[in-house]
Amino acid sequence: MQPVVGVDVAKGFSVVQAFMRRNEPFGRTETVQHGEQGFEQLGDMLGVLKHESGVEPIVVLEATGHYHRSLVGYLKRGGWIYYIVNPLQAKRAKGTQLRKVKTDAADAWHLAEMYYRGDVKAHRDWDESYTELQHLTRQHEFVTGMYVQAKLNSRALLEQVFPDFIGLFYNLYSSTALKVLQRCLANNAEDVEALIHECVGKSRSKGWMAAKTERLRGLMLGWNTQARSHSQSIALTSMIALLLEFDKQLSHLEKQMEEVAGELPEVEWVKSIPGVGDKLAAAIVAEVGDVSQFRDAKQLVAYAGLDPGIYSSGKFTATSNRITKRGSKRLRRALYLAVQCGLRRSANSRISHYYAKKRKEGKPYKVTVIACANKLLHHIYAILMKGTPYKT
Repeated sequence: MQPVVGVDVAKGFSVVQAFMRRNEPFGRTETVQHGEQGFEQLGDMLGVLKHESGVEPIVVLEATGHYHRSLVGYLKRGGWIYYIVNPLQAKRAKGTQLRKVKTDAADAWHLAEMYYRGDVKAHRDWDESYTELQHLTRQHEFVTGMYVQAKLNSRALLEQVFPDFIGLFYNLYSSTALKVLQRCLANNAEDVEALIHECVGKSRSKGWMAAKTERLRGLMLGWNTQARSHSQSIALTSMIALLLEFDKQLSHLEKQMEEVAGELPEVEWVKSIPGVGDKLAAAIVAEVGDVSQFRDAKQLVAYAGLDPGIYSSGKFTATSNRITKRGSKRLRRALYLAVQCGLRRSANSRISHYYAKKRKEGKPYKVTVIACANKLLHHIYAILMKGTPYKT
């Protein structure tokens, strides 16, 4: 049999157990730190195992958040053969043991045992562009969440410090409105006309500039005579600076996303679906990755966690089956948003007709939207496999 190395990945380190054959450990369990020295230690261990057995060793590890990625990068650069195991499969394999033992050494042993039993399939590599796009879309989602929360906090402070400013600009959170408010809070708005001209520039007409100048001058006169909390003004000033920085960061991320997405034709194919814009298309492609790794559309639906859980025992069969939610939550969220955008004004006629059909059958709203997301994912699988845009 081929020698196998089971690696239980943790935060900052991994526990390694090598096997010459099944149930024949090679040496003791070792702890490898995630770093240059630790990875070199693992490389030396693999080299010794290869020399002793005369066969290329196999490394089996479990996907553990993002902690396994640096280790996978080292194995890939070194040309070693490795298999990445789904955590759900690893947990199920550990549960087959009669004894309840949970240690890092035992987990490494179970991972190697899974390979010897034939429960591990080859890991398919994909284009590095998918990984880069995935990093960018996830970072964009994270920054957007903080950006929304900062907007809510700044609105609450503004209602207490300077409520008359609300409504002065059509978009309260535009860069122009935030810069004007920032100057007003700094008590540096004596020349209101020069202030607006500096923040807006030449992008607006003279009539618009005059109207905004006159209204802001009146607001400033009333605001200067009001008693207000100094601490709240400081907090609002800080929130405005934070909003401007978030806006800059999001713009930078979106430019990078456009550059990476331009290298993947799949983004354009998904974007051809009515209701799916640039960001949603990038998020969907980033989470799906190389669609050829899925044998059929049902596998992709299961990967998204949109497949219904089935429970049947004896003569009993459950009638209320919820989706498993065992897959990518980011992919589910992107599909949910894509369905809602497609239903708005019936932008996507196919999804809209399917939605109307399910509602007539008496299905609740959320159940119907999830069914539409399942349907849309089948469409996405088809266009990605065929390499053609969406046809309405």
